[in-house]
Formats: sequence, structure tokens, C-alpha cells
Amino acid sequence: MIPLRSFDLGLSAIFGLLGLYMIWQGSGYGYQEGSVPSAGFFPVWIGAGLALFSALNFLKVIRQSDFLGSVERMEVVRVGLVSLALVGFVLLSDFIGMLVASVPLMIAIGCIFGARDARSIAAVSAIAVGMAFILYLVFGVVLAIPLL
Repeated sequence: MIPLRSFDLGLSAIFGLLGLYMIWQGSGYGYQEGSVPSAGFFPVWIGAGLALFSALNFLKVIRQSDFLGSVERMEVVRVGLVSLALVGFVLLSDFIGMLVASVPLMIAIGCIFGARDARSIAAVSAIAVGMAFILYLVFGVVLAIPLL
């Protein structure tokens, strides 16, 4: 068992740093081309939201001294695995693009949170591919944002 306060502070700090890293990497792809959002538009805003809300959570936990409770060790393992999957997504997106890299990310997160047998892994995989296709239609076709 890990004290909830320590866990929340540590997790907020880690996700805040991840958000800042996403902003930094996303801005390297370009934020806007003329009047059209560029490939870095989405990562910059997602990173900014992640950093902002992590900082707000960190401050909330600092101000609350009566934050009692504990976290099961398996939940910490799941958070660590999801964090590793996100890092893998960021690294993999440099090589194959964010859209394609989102498919193994969604499959990994599905497996971490419960997809164990072949049928559920197949369902998660189909949902991941479908979601990537929807993201392509929305961002690549409708909004005409260049995808990597």
C-alpha cells in the first residue's frame, strides 16, 4: 500500500513533466501553417492541458493535509504501464506518425485495463483501428491538418 497523498503528488509531477515534453515536441512539428493548424497543433494543446491539470492537482494535494487513504500496488503498476505506453507512443510517433502510433497505444492501454483473452484483445484492436480511422477522417480529411 502506498499513501494516496504521496502517490498523487508523484503522479501529478510526472504527468506535468510529460505534458511539458509534449508541448516541446509538438511545437517542433509546427503549430500553424498560414490559417491551417499544423501537425503540432494537437500535441501542443494536449500537452498544455496535461501540464495545467497536473499542476492544479499538485497544488490541490499540497493544500489538503487530510488527504488520507492508500493505493493498491497493482494500481500503481497499471499507472506505470500506461505511462510507459505513452512514452512509447511519443517515441514511436517520430518514426511512424502519431496516427499509426495511436493504434498500439490504445491496444496496450486496453490490455493493461482488462483485455486478457483473444476475443477481448481482438475487440480492443478493432476499436483502436476504427478510432484511428475516425481521427484520420476528422483531422486529415475534414480539418485538412497534415498528419505525420
